[in-house]
Amino acid sequence: MKLGANSVLFGGYDMETAFKYIAMAGYDGIELSAIDSMSQHLVLDRWRELVPGIKQLADTYGLELLAIEQPRHDTALMEQCMQAAAELGVPVIN
Repeated sequence: MKLGANSVLFGGYDMETAFKYIAMAGYDGIELSAIDSMSQHLVLDRWRELVPGIKQLADTYGLELLAIEQPRHDTALMEQCMQAAAELGVPVIN
């Protein structure tokens, strides 16, 4: 079993802060938040430019990318989320 934390817990902070403190807390992985106006660490309109940095943060902090949280029922956003998940190797979208 792997334990992860959602980056939504770090709304208002940058993505590196979320990775850093989730790793320091001893979690195995992270669920990336793509929630508009709450904690948008993965901005789906810009996912292609964000992927290299996300991969680097995961490597730097030793966290597995466990899931992406994207709650909106929007076909275009879900397509972007699936593309981002595939590129990042993320197996689950919430």
